[in-house]
Amino acid sequence: MARGQRLRAFACSPTFGAVPAITGTAKVGSVLTASDGAPRAGTVARQWKRNGAAISGATGATYTPVTADIGGTITVTVTLTSTLRASNTKAATSAPTAAVVA
Repeated sequence: MARGQRLRAFACSPTFGAVPAITGTAKVGSVLTASDGAPRAGTVARQWKRNGAAISGATGATYTPVTADIGGTITVTVTLTSTLRASNTKAATSAPTAAVVA
């Protein structure tokens, strides 16, 4: 790869300034909020997960645990996609919450 190509590829790569995190209480009906990890470039997509499995339709900045979540842990995976090159993506996952309680 030529030097110019390497520079363009680097400039198109999205990066995180920090690891994504979840704030809030892991309790049914309480809102959990994702911090996106201070993305430095790119567009943001989120996927909330219960015990590592995607929760259908849970792609917003917040998630409210439901009864199906009781006993499980919640994480959020944030994926950054370059605005200059859609094939350049980077994903990071938050630490899990405590087990969800009723």
